[in-house]
This record gives sequence, C-alpha cells and structure tokens, in this order.
Amino acid sequence: MKVRYIYSACIEVSNDDLTLLTDPWFTEGIYDGSWYHFPRIQDPLDILEEPDVIYISHIHPDHYDSTFLKQLFARYGEKPVIIPDFENNFLALKTKTDGITALPTTEMQIGNTDIAIFPNLSGSVSDIDSAVLVSDGTNAVLNLNDCEWNDAHVDAIHAYMSRKSISLDLLASGFTGAGPYPQTYFDPISERDALIAEAEGKKQRFFARYQKYCEAFPARYNLPFAGKYLLGGKLAGLNEFRGVADPVEILKIDPKAIVLADGGAGTIDLAADVVGETRDEPYSEADRQSRINEIKNLPLDYEREIQIPFEKINFARLVRAAYGKAIVKSEVATDYYFILNVQAPENRANSFILNANKEAPEISSWETGIYPDADYSELFIDYRYAFGLLTGLYHWNNAEVGSQITTRRRPGTNFHRPAQAFLNFMATC
Repeated sequence: MKVRYIYSACIEVSNDDLTLLTDPWFTEGIYDGSWYHFPRIQDPLDILEEPDVIYISHIHPDHYDSTFLKQLFARYGEKPVIIPDFENNFLALKTKTDGITALPTTEMQIGNTDIAIFPNLSGSVSDIDSAVLVSDGTNAVLNLNDCEWNDAHVDAIHAYMSRKSISLDLLASGFTGAGPYPQTYFDPISERDALIAEAEGKKQRFFARYQKYCEAFPARYNLPFAGKYLLGGKLAGLNEFRGVADPVEILKIDPKAIVLADGGAGTIDLAADVVGETRDEPYSEADRQSRINEIKNLPLDYEREIQIPFEKINFARLVRAAYGKAIVKSEVATDYYFILNVQAPENRANSFILNANKEAPEISSWETGIYPDADYSELFIDYRYAFGLLTGLYHWNNAEVGSQITTRRRPGTNFHRPAQAFLNFMATC
C-alpha cells in the first residue's frame, strides 16, 4: 500500500486493488470568496492518478469541492463517490443538488481491501465530520480529517480495528485549526497583544489534540495534514493572527511525524517502508507574502454577486422569518443571545437581538449599548452578505469558517457550541 500526499486533506491511497482519492479541494476562493491555496497546485488534474473511488469526509468546501469533482469526471469519467452515512446527511443533500451521485457508506470491499467510514457522532443535528480506515490485510491507513475528539467515535474505530485485527501503518490527522477564532474576535490594533496570545494558544490546543490522537492510534508513521489555506480579499490582513501552524512545527514534538512534500512528490510506500520527498523547513515567508499580495485585492463573493441597495431590503422581516426556522431546531436550553448588526455604507445599520434558547424564544430590534444580562455574541455583517445568509444563498457555517463575520463575545473565552450551531439554521429556506 502506498500513500501519496497532494495538498491539504487530499491524499491518494493505492494498492493492487484500487486508488482511493480523499477530499480533493483545488478550486480557489471557497468559503464565499475567502479561502485560497498556499502553496498553489497549478495543475492538479495532471498530478492526480485516475481514482477508482473518491472519499469525501464532510461538507466543508475545502473537503467537498464539487467544481473540481466535475472537472475530474470530465477527464476520467464519473467515479464512485463515497460519503459518511449520517441520519441528517447534509452532504448527501448537497451532492444531490450539485448533480453528483454520492453513496452514504459504512463499509465496502474492493478485492482484498476494506474501506470503513466512521461518522463522528456527538448527538447533535450539526454533526458532519467523519474518518476513514483503509486496510488490505497487510497495511492499514487511518485518516481522521477534521474530526474533533469524541470518546464514542474513538471507541467505534478501536472496536472495528480489534474485530479485524488491524494495526496501523499510517495515521493522517489534523494538526492545526482553521475557523474564525481568534482573528475575527479581537481588534488587531487595540487588542493586538491579546490576539497574538490567543493565536498561539490555539496552535498549542490543536497540537495537544494531534498528540492525543497519536497516542490513541499508534502507527508506524504519523502524517500531520489538512488546514492549509490563506485568507484573501479584504480579509488578507487577518492571516498573521489565525493561529494556523506549518506542519513542520509538528516535527519538534512528534518523532514519528512525516511532513510530505506537496503536489504528489511526497510518498510513503508502506510495504517497502520507503519514504519519498519530505519537507523539514517552513514555507518561505517571502513566498507566503507574495501569494497574499496576489489575492488581497480579489472580491469576496457577496461583493460581486449582491447589488441590491440596502434600503430595498426588509431586514426586519427576513430576520424574523429566519429566526423562526432556527429556533425550531435549536439545541440551546439556556439563555444565549445573538446581537446581529446588519451594516451598510454611511454608518447605516439594522440591529436585532435574538435569544437562541429554545425554551424562551425572543427576538426584537436592538438599541445600541443595551446588552443582555446573559452570555451573548455580537455579530457585525455587511448587509449584502447578511442578505445572502438569511435567504440561503450563502451558509452561516461557511461565513464563520471563512472569517467573514466580525464577532465580539461575552465572556470572551466562552465558546458555546449549541449556540453556534443555532446560526446554521437561520435562513428563510
């Protein structure tokens, strides 16, 4: 069995039975125009081997890239796409909408090779992540993608491995974090020191999770991967505050880590125990800055796509209708408020306060400075983007991960996951 690293979470796992391609993301400007590649893979179709099966771990666009999948199909013909089998399967619905046939899969066998997919089930309607285990009786690779630590998920993988008498040759695990924190939660000028400290703290928390997974799933090799991107457009100035590590930083804490070279040059032949091209120095800061200069003036999607004047949009009606949809699916059982500031040019704005508590639904216009006596997040959103989010043209989770919403939270360190999930359903359709 061989593993070939392409970019971010995209790898090829191949043996005599098949070539499995995982999470191929190569379209620029995902997350509504905010995420770009670094380093950029110029010709991915010329690098990739023809896949027999494609595994998509979850719905986030740096893992599920429908545009590239269609380009791949145009070259090689349509290929089987396997995805995790969730009860609330948002990825299955999205692939169907995009005209891509995807098969929710728990386990499949091709020749002597077993492919097992493990949904990361926490009990929330917002569960999306998954892991995949590929084994052929000789070698085995576990790919954890973006999975958050979850005891039940880890136990399910262990139970399968025990039942099949599988020992791991390679563990591919996330080592760093994307998302909006801390860069959209602190002012980079007035709170710069706190922002830098939080970014470093975020890096260390993800390193600790990586190490915890390595201890839970001992393997001959560990591959730190995924989470490689730069913010573009007017968000480019936030790049230095994201707390996103270079994978070579893992080499200092994990002697079994292998950082494979990008673009298909980095390989591991697990049967022969031969490692191909690796990388042990960080990416050049000059190259990184050059790439930022290329993307910093590019428009975000809503800047290109939404041309409706602010005064023509009835935000009071839209927000109330969207709130009505979200509160039905809320998993929040205590008071948690969102203060939504819909911002327009010339300091015009509509502001609303919404309680995500499913037991005490409440929504009203908000007067500046009157804050609730409870935990809250205050959101600042360009009115064009807010229109797209509330109507379902864009999605709140993509807005969050794409760093396109400025947030101030009380208390500042309190992350309330059910409340954050509440926003995912706040759309009129």
